[in-house]
Amino acid sequence: MAKITQLGEGFRGYSFAMRVLHWLMAIMMLFMIAAGIYMVNGNWGGKFPPLRGQLYDIHRGTGFLLFLLVVLRLLIYRFTTPPSDLPAGISPVQKQVSQIVHFLLYAILIIQPIFGWYATNAWGVKNISVFGWFNLPQIAEKNRELGNQLLEFHGYFGLAATALVAMHIGAAVFHHFVLKDEVLKRMLKT
Repeated sequence: MAKITQLGEGFRGYSFAMRVLHWLMAIMMLFMIAAGIYMVNGNWGGKFPPLRGQLYDIHRGTGFLLFLLVVLRLLIYRFTTPPSDLPAGISPVQKQVSQIVHFLLYAILIIQPIFGWYATNAWGVKNISVFGWFNLPQIAEKNRELGNQLLEFHGYFGLAATALVAMHIGAAVFHHFVLKDEVLKRMLKT
């Protein structure tokens, strides 16, 4: 394995705004994954108690906020100084995989909330409240059969998002503890 060059002098991490958004979105994503799995697979005894409905409401509101944050994050990234390049010892294949995983994470963070919104409307929920602040407009007519199918796909996309998040976290941990390079530090300090 090639020796990884430390970033060292002249090191530049992500901007403060990018780091705050990254960690806030990370916490929200972990919540969304856990809540989504529990809402669908929890031991509810075939019932729909108030807690389950509240989880759906929180899940929907958080999903919309995640959508807004990813758009904000993309705008901030566009207008801020990028971090230092990855260490020279990282192979082109690793860099390519990193770019693909990041692209897919951004894509799913944009597509999944819109897809969930559409699927929820199709299932029959007209007014999707975002924490009581406002309601999202209805973008699909009720079609329970279509809604069920779309929500099933929404779940599969959620599993894909979980796999991408696991790959992202795994790579960060691998770089920090095994390779001992400064890749993770780019998201920890400026």
